[in-house]
Order: sequence, then structure tokens, then C-alpha cells
Amino acid sequence: MDLILEPLAHDFMVRALLVSALVGGVCGLLSCYMTLKGWALMGDAVSHAVLPGVVVAYALGLPFSLGAFVFGVGSVAAIGFVKQKSRVKEDTVIGLVFTGFFALGLVLVSKTRSNIDLTHILFGNV
Repeated sequence: MDLILEPLAHDFMVRALLVSALVGGVCGLLSCYMTLKGWALMGDAVSHAVLPGVVVAYALGLPFSLGAFVFGVGSVAAIGFVKQKSRVKEDTVIGLVFTGFFALGLVLVSKTRSNIDLTHILFGNV
């Protein structure tokens, strides 16, 4: 039993557990809503499209969340614009925009010199 409770003796582990539970709950509710609306690919697209925003924010010395927010909103706006101006299906538009933003993010990660490994943002860490 001590093996299970030992990590909870550290404050950072308790905070990580609480934040993970909160994010898991919010994402679970939001994903159900998006799936029911037929927007299942949208969550995946936006989550990958924020990568270039994080890299740009790092390069400019801004908070990562600000860059992610700007590029996330930009990707949704680009999806809406392309969908409105073309006859292509919405899933195809989402796939095109998210692939483009993600590719831009990977290029920026590989070209940006940094003291930290920006690929950790892509794969995550609690």
C-alpha cells in the first residue's frame, strides 16, 4: 500500500494528479459533445494545429498558451474560411488545414534553436 501512496507525499505529484483529473474530466465532456455534433476530427485538428503557435511563442519569449490560443483560433478560422469558399467536404478541409499547421510546427521545431526540447510539447508530460 505504501508503494501506491508514496507519490502522493510530494506536493508536485498531488498537483499533477489533480490537474490531470480536471483536464481528463473536461476533455471527456467536451469530446462527447463534439462527437455528437459530428466534429470528432476538430479536436484532433486543433490540438495539433497549436504546435507552431507554441514554437513562435517560445521564440518571442511569450507564454506558450498565448501562442497556442492564437494558432488554435487561426486554424479554426482557416477551416471555416476554406469550407465556406469551396465545395470540399468539411472533414477534408479539417484534415488539410490541420496537416498544414502541424507540418509548419514540425519545421519550426526543427529550425528553432532552443535550450529546451520542444518535441516534449508535442508528446506531452504531466
